[in-house]
Amino acid sequence: MKYLKPYNLFEAIIIPQKVESDLLISSFEDLVEYGIQNEFDVVEYDEFYNSLSEADKKGAPPRRGAPFFALFHPERKKAMFVICDRIVISRIPNFKVIVDDIIGHEKIHHEQSIRKGAVEYSLPSPTDRKSYFSNKEEIMAFSWTIANDLSKTNNDIKSAFDDLDTFGRTQAKQIWSDIKRVCDEYVIRRYQKYIYMYLEDIFNQEKSPVK
Repeated sequence: MKYLKPYNLFEAIIIPQKVESDLLISSFEDLVEYGIQNEFDVVEYDEFYNSLSEADKKGAPPRRGAPFFALFHPERKKAMFVICDRIVISRIPNFKVIVDDIIGHEKIHHEQSIRKGAVEYSLPSPTDRKSYFSNKEEIMAFSWTIANDLSKTNNDIKSAFDDLDTFGRTQAKQIWSDIKRVCDEYVIRRYQKYIYMYLEDIFNQEKSPVK
């Protein structure tokens, strides 16, 4: 893409480690075991909220905001999947796929924290949408989320990237619509660069011969 600026080694994308397990998830206990197998925590909302610092509690997602969500925990230094309503686990047929996609995003934050070393990490507040989507760590992680989603409904890099700005109600397009609505042109162009780079990685992996 001619309008995408060259990137240096410090801007290299982080590829999240794949979540793998044959475990079927039909209950909260199954999900906890799945997290143990793949090195992320699974907790209910009260445990999540009580584990935060007073500063991070101020920007924490509300209990009634969504039936589940995930984060990279600033104190535990690992991904955490939070369940607000256990019943959704058995009611969503593709719940395991959803968990994998969400945890992939948080595993990028995990690697970012390792790269930053001893620098203190705090949770960006999702209530300030412009600041949240403009956060440099979130730009890379959401770019992966968008590219991952686009790759599921397209056969090559070009069609996936071109599909980004078409109308639709997929997760990728809803996130992208929010980003374009609140972020400035510089941030949007950074997203475009990283989305394209992630699409290149995803489709190049699919073409690689199995060893």
